[in-house]
This record gives sequence, C-alpha cells and structure tokens, in this order.
Amino acid sequence: MTMEEDKDQPPRHKPLGILLIVFAWLTYVIRLFFGYARQNNWIPGLFVTTVGNTSRWFPNEIVPASWVFDIWLVIYGWGFLWLIYVTICICRKTPLGYFYVNPELFPNRFYVIWLINNFLILSWTFLNDSLERVGACMLLFLIALTLYYMLYISYRRVDQNGPWLTENAPADLWLIRLFVHNGLAIYATWVTIATLLSFGLVLTYESGYDNEDTSTGMLGLLLAIVLVWFVLENFTALERFCRYTLVPYVVVVVALAGLVDKYITFTGSLERRNAVFACVLLGVASLVLVARFSLVTWRHVTQPLYVKAVRTTSIKKTEQNGGFTNEL
Repeated sequence: MTMEEDKDQPPRHKPLGILLIVFAWLTYVIRLFFGYARQNNWIPGLFVTTVGNTSRWFPNEIVPASWVFDIWLVIYGWGFLWLIYVTICICRKTPLGYFYVNPELFPNRFYVIWLINNFLILSWTFLNDSLERVGACMLLFLIALTLYYMLYISYRRVDQNGPWLTENAPADLWLIRLFVHNGLAIYATWVTIATLLSFGLVLTYESGYDNEDTSTGMLGLLLAIVLVWFVLENFTALERFCRYTLVPYVVVVVALAGLVDKYITFTGSLERRNAVFACVLLGVASLVLVARFSLVTWRHVTQPLYVKAVRTTSIKKTEQNGGFTNEL
C-alpha cells in the first residue's frame, strides 16, 4: 500500500509484520553466532577450520590482504542499524497510522527474503567449512541475488512514497537511504566480490584451470561489472531509485587496495600480470568513485527528487480546499 488509507480508522498493528521483524532479528543473530563460532572455535568439533585457513590451503592470486575481510564487521554493524530502525518504526505513529504499516515501506516479502538470506549464509558457512566449493559458490551467488531483490523492493517502495516522505517524513527518507539501501548495498557488493573469488577457486581447484589465468578472468569480470553498473545507475531509469546508494565503489576500491597491498607485502613488487591488472582496476574504480560522488552531488543540487511532485500536490490541495491545505 502507499498512503491512500482511510485516516478516520484507528491505527492498527500488523501482527504478521511484527512477527517477521522478530524473526529477522532471530535469524540474523543465529547466523552471526555460527559465523563467529567457526572463526573462534567456540564449539569444538562443529567446524573443521576457519575461513582464513581455507584461503591459505587453497591460495588464489586475487584474494586480498587479510585486513580487507574486516569489512564483515562493517556489514554486520550496518545490518544492526537497519534492523534497529525498522524495529523502532513499530512504535511510531503518523497521521496514516503506524509507520511500519502505512506507508508500507518494507512489505512482508522484504523480510521473507531476508530470512532466506540468513538461511543461505548459514548454509554457506557449513558448506565452505566442508570444502564443498561448487555448492558454496552457488550459495554465494544466491545470497547476492537475495540482497539485490531486497534492494529492488525497497527502492520501489521508497520511490512510490517519495513525495509523501519528502513532505511528511524527510528524516526517515534519509535514514532509509543511509541504513537500509547503503547497508544492503555494501553487503551485496562484498558478496558479489566473494562470489567471483569463490568461482575462481572452483575453476582452479575443481576444474584444473591455471590459477593466474583464472584470476585474470575474475578481475576482468569485476571490471565489467563495475563499468556496466556505473552506466546503469547513472544514465538510465535506475538513477532515481539508487541515487544515494554510494558504498559499492568504496567496497571495490578497498578490496582492490587490499589486493595490491598483498602483492607488495608478499612479493615485494607489482610485476606479475594480475598485480598490474589490479593496479589498473584500482585506478579505474577510484575514478568511477569520484565520478559517482560528483554526479550525485550535482544532481542533488540541480535535479532534487520528489520536490516537483510535492509542490504540485500542495497546489492542488490548496485549490481544492479554498486556500487551505490538509495533511496527507
């Protein structure tokens, strides 16, 4: 629903919505518990090894330095932020009713996909630990798809309700962009990179392809993804939906910086083919990042979203009410 509800009715809660938010928390906490249990061997015998040990056993030329993987802490923290936000919305009221009910910015399927995402990442934890590389790679791909679908749902709902949010709840509009859109985007971008890394391992250790050649191919795919996405989100109809989602290129730059750092630390030079390719990609990603921030800044000033719709609605309401406006 958007906002066209009867305001004369008393606000009502939506039990299923509250239940899904509760399960969103539960599955997230369970998934984090098992992830940390594996990394720190909290439950002896449950896991064979850690993610770091797996990377050392099966080296890949494009796995970045270990410090890059601390990005998971940022992803987890951002996840908590948007979960806290949607939880607080349960208690908030607007003239339309409870904020999580109307406007329904996060429909039931948004949370259902999140539950599936947590189940998939938990399954990946065990498959990766069992060295089932093909299955683990497929799960990472599905995890990325769930995150992109969640972004699609949220982008659509926010855009549908953008004029109302701009006029009545501008702070919430920015909080959703910051916590939900960028929080899911940083997660989705990193999982996409992890999928490429995993696919490279499959090609190298399951199919017998040369490690260097496979790594070059994965870097080429990453370059293609970055350039195609830059065009899509800046010069197509997608621009209005994801204008303020800015973190993907930051993740790519950090990952590539970690890869270059690994080459310098362990080989002392950047003479290898993939080291040179990584430096080129780092330069391209940095330029794209600057271009993205510049375009967003320019469009924010010259082409603000929803402002025209809000003004048109206000004028119509004024004319219809003899010079007086009513709340939406």
